[in-house]
Amino acid sequence: MKVGRNDPCPCGSGKKYKKCCYGKNDSIPAEVLLEFERMKAKQSLIEKQQGLGKSIISIEFKGYRMVAVGNRLYYSQKWKTFHDFLLEYIRLIFGKEWGQAEFAKPFEERHPVIQWHEIAHKYMKEHQKGNGTINVAPMTGAMSAYINLSYNLYLLAHNVEIQERLIRRLKDISQFRGAQYETYVAAEFIKAGFDLEIENEEDNRTTHCEFTAISQKTGKRYSTEAKARQPGKKSTNISNQLYNALKKQAKHERIIFIDINITDFLNQVSNIVGEIKRSESTLTINGNPAPSAYLFITNHPFEYDLEGISEHRAGFAHGFKIPDFSFDFKFTNIRDVLEARENHQDMFDLIKSICEHEEIPSTFDGEHPEFAFAGKDAPPRLIIGKKYIIPDKDGQNIEGVLVNATVSETEKKVYGIYRTTAGQQLICTNPISDEELIAYRRQPDTFFGVTLRQTRKVKDPLDLFDFFYESYKLAPRERLLEFVKNRPDFNILQKLNNKELLISYCEGLVYSAMAK
Repeated sequence: MKVGRNDPCPCGSGKKYKKCCYGKNDSIPAEVLLEFERMKAKQSLIEKQQGLGKSIISIEFKGYRMVAVGNRLYYSQKWKTFHDFLLEYIRLIFGKEWGQAEFAKPFEERHPVIQWHEIAHKYMKEHQKGNGTINVAPMTGAMSAYINLSYNLYLLAHNVEIQERLIRRLKDISQFRGAQYETYVAAEFIKAGFDLEIENEEDNRTTHCEFTAISQKTGKRYSTEAKARQPGKKSTNISNQLYNALKKQAKHERIIFIDINITDFLNQVSNIVGEIKRSESTLTINGNPAPSAYLFITNHPFEYDLEGISEHRAGFAHGFKIPDFSFDFKFTNIRDVLEARENHQDMFDLIKSICEHEEIPSTFDGEHPEFAFAGKDAPPRLIIGKKYIIPDKDGQNIEGVLVNATVSETEKKVYGIYRTTAGQQLICTNPISDEELIAYRRQPDTFFGVTLRQTRKVKDPLDLFDFFYESYKLAPRERLLEFVKNRPDFNILQKLNNKELLISYCEGLVYSAMAK
């Protein structure tokens, strides 16, 4: 089908064809361009779900689901979801003989992993319908603890390695908490796009941190240490963990993760920050003031109620002796925030990744579970570039190609623009289910199979600045100068380079929006 100059561009940008791909790729068929846009959207969806580490590698072959982990291949006829694989993967890592020996003990004496397994297995059996369908149930504390550890081990094996010493420490109850937390910290760095160099902890010639984290974006290297407090403590004192982490030899800038492990974390944040502030001025290492470090305080409450519905993890970041990364640093303007973010870009990216990638993938290919596991009676998914039966202006059913779409969450409807074989463009609406809304909110821009920028709420002034910057970053200099020609400081603005001009313009838009 020929694409008209005023038709929506088949690449899915939402722009008219004449203002987008017209004349740029005349030798490439529109359907090929569209397929590339679908591939880009698919990759974006996978990154949103799995992070920036190596993506899941899996195929189905002759009734078997195969999953590659590092240089090893695992397979089974039973795995329908990625969670199914993880539930078995952790058993394979710990070993059958070790598991049998633990099960032979009374429940109270068993290793925490075996206790989690038993409680989680009982919970899953209670929610199985027995008809071969995929069941959905809220995560309990035991299930969350068990499957998170398995996912962390998978990420380590798939992206770096799992050292035998780590497995030995995990099996040892006296060392389990610390080793478990190390897997969590390593997994967060992997998902955030860091390479890891694991230190040889059997080398006793000197002290050293757990691993070196190397940012793939900036190339900076960070000496990283992870410390976990034992559960059940009522105090919020982390001075021992902080001291033990800071006394380690570090070749690079330090990052320290401390899991405080309490039940009432949110109400204790101010107390924790106060203790850290006091340590900044009083803590010494070998008689010298303690060095600076990026400090991440986390809390994993799900182990306090193994049979109850799991509570979300929580935490905050703080610059220990790093003023502009301090938990309570007061920014006076957008420029201060931008400067701090540029100075600590890797840490901002790490925080963003921790927030975005908390959910463990349930599908093997990055697809939304709401679509991947939908029943046979589910309505067809709306995909840009595909054909659907729609009503024309007279109510007669005709065929139309979906060329653009948007979601109205308040109305629970999809508004779609369709192009008919006669070249007409019609707007039609479809209801959207609660399950589809969950998928839409998770990744709105790729919901329709290609990247379409959807309306979204901004969280803070920096988020608003980023929205404006992204919107105008390709605008020519002449257009930006036209936008600011009536500002009193125009003579100064026209002397700025393109980047500074763009920042000043977007900064002005933010302040204007805040004033209104």
